[in-house]
Amino acid sequence: MKKIKKSKIQYFRYFTLIAVIAFFCLIPISNWYANNKIAFNNPRLVGLADGALAGYVYYALDLFYSLFDDPVTAATSSSGSMWAFSILGVQFSDPLGLISEVINSVKFPIKYFLGGIGPVILAFTLGRVFCSWLCPMAFFFTLTEKIKEVFKKIGIPILELKIPRETRIFIFWFGLIISYFMGMWVWHFILPYITFSHEVFSIIVFNTFTVGIYYFVAIIVLDIGLISGEFCNSVCPTGWLLAQFGRFSLFKLKADSANCPSRCKVCYTVCPVDLFPKEDILFSCHLCYKCVDNCPKQHIKLDINSLYTKKAFK
Repeated sequence: MKKIKKSKIQYFRYFTLIAVIAFFCLIPISNWYANNKIAFNNPRLVGLADGALAGYVYYALDLFYSLFDDPVTAATSSSGSMWAFSILGVQFSDPLGLISEVINSVKFPIKYFLGGIGPVILAFTLGRVFCSWLCPMAFFFTLTEKIKEVFKKIGIPILELKIPRETRIFIFWFGLIISYFMGMWVWHFILPYITFSHEVFSIIVFNTFTVGIYYFVAIIVLDIGLISGEFCNSVCPTGWLLAQFGRFSLFKLKADSANCPSRCKVCYTVCPVDLFPKEDILFSCHLCYKCVDNCPKQHIKLDINSLYTKKAFK
């Protein structure tokens, strides 16, 4: 198998994924700190109540949040899960969550609508970029790729079943219908990135996990040994929704196909979602940039969507 090159942009992509995971770990920790700040306002008392490690964590957070006028307000200014969260008071909403909330609400949820504007603008600018740069599952699936490489080296058989791409369309509509009758919690068992943020909160705040952790682990195990890469390719309804936005995105990757070697398929080989940039089959591209990094002739770059210009590749 061809070794995939890693450029600085790949390391930056991994950094953003780790930063997202760290952020959703920091939210419950900061809320825990705020509660202890109000109750004890002393690291020694926190250590006596929750253990020495908790005392040290509280002390470190207290040093940081004390840089602000009101540490408690600063600690709670970022909150939520990946459905809807705020950063320093600025609201963001998952587009799929926004659609579900509109369907389930008696009155129009203006706060979710305003929070969804940013992600929708991002999707109409760079398409499905969330899936590769911001979704925590992109990080975990990178780890499963490493595990699969080890398994293959030591001779452990790995099945790589293919799931029809249309499956994600069915799951999208099925999820909306079921969430209408049963509530939005059903997405917790469909979208593992939502499961992840909920389970992190539960573990940190309540020192336990919910049944969702079994679904999360099942997705990881299935990706390793049965449906390698297929969740993002053919199952995730959010990926399908963002791909629809991506058809009209301002920027797209563009290959100079006319000057590509006739038999070269490197861009297809390294693409994690089985697209072929050379043939301009990029309807579901999430801009991971692996094809750009590995193109031997450097014939792929980010360009203006041809829907908005007739500019030739330059």
